[in-house]
Amino acid sequence: MKLLLILSLISNLGAVSLHDYAQGKPLPLFTATKGIVMPNHIDQTNNLGQGDKALLLSGKGLTDLTGISRLQVLDGPSPVPITSIRRLHLFLNRNQITQIPNEFAALDNVVFLYFEHNQLSNLPPALLDMDALEGMYFTANRFTAIPAFVFDMVRLKKLQFSLNRITQLPPAIGNLTELRHFNMANNLIPEIPATIANLTRLRVCDLSSNPIASLPESFGKVQIVNQLRVRNTRLTSLPEGFATMRATIDITGSGIDPAKLSPLLRARIGTEKPPGSKEEDKIIVRKPAK
Repeated sequence: MKLLLILSLISNLGAVSLHDYAQGKPLPLFTATKGIVMPNHIDQTNNLGQGDKALLLSGKGLTDLTGISRLQVLDGPSPVPITSIRRLHLFLNRNQITQIPNEFAALDNVVFLYFEHNQLSNLPPALLDMDALEGMYFTANRFTAIPAFVFDMVRLKKLQFSLNRITQLPPAIGNLTELRHFNMANNLIPEIPATIANLTRLRVCDLSSNPIASLPESFGKVQIVNQLRVRNTRLTSLPEGFATMRATIDITGSGIDPAKLSPLLRARIGTEKPPGSKEEDKIIVRKPAK
């Protein structure tokens, strides 16, 4: 019993509510400007555009986000309400968050939400009220299903639920026709619905490490731009339509024999994105040196 108590105390070291972390003081913002370096190794940089603001709260041991909509932040020398910041990116990766409060509905200025490596298993419908939201990242949480209302968030351009235990990709995925980046890798999904063919604007799609045995032939009409990843799946074939898309297809660890593919489809197989997928002059924020 004593050992369990000690282990519990150790696991909670550094755990803190947002209220206690802020201590009533305005929190500084990070501003994306050409060539600036992200001040940590946790948060990704590819969605930050010139002049975008970010609140960097990753890796702070946060457990409770109550009061986030009433935070004051420093945008220049003076504190302002968090809700006044246009195109805000909210980074909350690698914390101990188990739920998102309903007050997130007031954060209709947030364009990207990052909750990777937390303890979430559900989401509040209040996210539907975040009118500016373009992307959500929930890698490595505790989801067993994508909350149904997510498929009503038709403005989303990026959606990531990799490294969870999701068992189904519902046909409603076809509602999210604005998606450019879709990542469901490392889940328990056995079947991909034909409605995925509605996602005609995809640039990257990652279905790797799921027990998928086939892809809908209709999916072949989607001209994915950069990469389709189906690594470590049970696939033995691909829709022939993929032969005309620009993207490469990473089949590493799958059951696909490239020799059995048509020559045009075989030419799409590769582990790297095609040349020109990353344009150096469009990178605003740099990653820190390792």
